[in-house]
Amino acid sequence: MDLLELVQKKAEAAELYAAYTEALGVTFHGGEVEKVGSEAILGRALRVIAAGRLGFAATAGGTPEALAEAALAAAQHGDPAPFRFPPLHGETKVDALDPAVPKLPPEDLLEWGEEAVHAIKAEFPELVVNVSLSRSVTEVVIRNTAGGERREKRTGLSFTVGVERVREGDIWLVYESQAVRRLVDLDRQRLMEKLLQKLRWGAEVVPPPVGKPPVLFLPSAVPVLLLPLTLGFSGLSVFLGTSPLKGKRGEQVFAGKFSLVDDGLIPFGPRSRSFDDEGLPVGRLPLAEDGVVQNFFYDLRAAALSGVEPTGNGLKGGPFGDGGFRAPPAPSPRHLVVQPGEGTLAELIREMKEGLIVSDVVGLGQGNVHSGAFSNNVSVGFVVRDGRVVGRVKNTMIFGNAYEVLKDGLIQVGGEPEWVGGSLYTPALLVGGVSVVGR
Repeated sequence: MDLLELVQKKAEAAELYAAYTEALGVTFHGGEVEKVGSEAILGRALRVIAAGRLGFAATAGGTPEALAEAALAAAQHGDPAPFRFPPLHGETKVDALDPAVPKLPPEDLLEWGEEAVHAIKAEFPELVVNVSLSRSVTEVVIRNTAGGERREKRTGLSFTVGVERVREGDIWLVYESQAVRRLVDLDRQRLMEKLLQKLRWGAEVVPPPVGKPPVLFLPSAVPVLLLPLTLGFSGLSVFLGTSPLKGKRGEQVFAGKFSLVDDGLIPFGPRSRSFDDEGLPVGRLPLAEDGVVQNFFYDLRAAALSGVEPTGNGLKGGPFGDGGFRAPPAPSPRHLVVQPGEGTLAELIREMKEGLIVSDVVGLGQGNVHSGAFSNNVSVGFVVRDGRVVGRVKNTMIFGNAYEVLKDGLIQVGGEPEWVGGSLYTPALLVGGVSVVGR
């Protein structure tokens, strides 16, 4: 018997999400090949509405009967379900499949990994080099008891290079990563150039500039400032009253040079898809224009609670990644895009004259994220003096409030945006108002 028919005997409504993934991965550890392997996974996730409550369960091999029982059991203690699953239809089509990706042979991935190891070892022979590459194709199918079906194949290709050096009193870890859907978008040369630049900058350890110096957040560190905003623009947070943006639609909340868009229509973006994880068509949603709050994003539940239409933002896995089939959908951006300004990285460094460059932090999300507060140890950061990088920092922490920084402290939005993680497209941001402490 069909799983939905089975569940519908005991529930008012049900939704089945299935993802079949075939992947090939290559890893290098310490510069040597560690593993070459492939896998195929069929994951299924079931949501049910039973006695007015929402239940969720997922499996990668269990029986349909066991999955149904688990979801129905979860519904006994689940949240009230103020919505119903809609009929699945829609004409939105976003390119997410590149036929060239699944054809990539393991020999190519091995060659790319070896090239990365040799490029780093040629200049920094003492460093330990780790590399991982993977390519995948996933077919997603969503059906529910309201009728209809959404089906789509999506490709993925990722390349991560990390280096480490461990000495007494000094652990030095640096990495670069890129995730794409299309083969031609993987820029291995640019990735290696960025990594080698950071290694050169970090040859010396120097004291951090303490107090409130100018801070340049590289694209890889911009999530420190934008993670609070992904909660603030969430329709669920607005409904619950935990968002600082509640009641501020149409108000100037950020600096005039700051604009933010949730764009689900970018062809072959890292999170591109024609429909969200609830089967609703995606779209483009301005969140802030010239610093003025425009919209919030909603999944089915948040929209029903708020009395508005859903925006196709019911996604698994949170704001900056793909959580896979095991996570229930929640309000999340599709592609969060910061409107670029002007200035190369070199120009921004010259403009700041003195200050701190933040590349990566430890513990993203530390602090009171709902209020905008952040407090992070800097894992990769560099000191700027007289408009040039003079070394890296150790034992350095930054803290501040993202809303205050992006309103009163935004000095310059850079002109060279990059993809970060699974969904963020942003340039570097030069800001003031961030406290820097060291020991």
